[in-house]
Amino acid sequence: MTCYVGILDGADDVWGVRIPDLPGCRGGGASPDEAVADAALATREWTEIRIAKRLPIPSPRTLAGLLRSGEIDCISGGSAVVIG
Repeated sequence: MTCYVGILDGADDVWGVRIPDLPGCRGGGASPDEAVADAALATREWTEIRIAKRLPIPSPRTLAGLLRSGEIDCISGGSAVVIG
């Protein structure tokens, strides 16, 4: 199973997860757990659509690679989560 790093952010009852390696792939929910579950579903659907269209699936980057790229803003409260 391929796992991607998602970036979780939010507060109170509005949470979101974006998957930087899968453009446009996002999940959301009223709690961090709901947002991660929704992002996992979105990741499966995103890859299924790509497979059906015979398009390439991007390889996941490592957490270290995403941190080096500056895509995870820990200072502003962004957190990394594993989506797979």
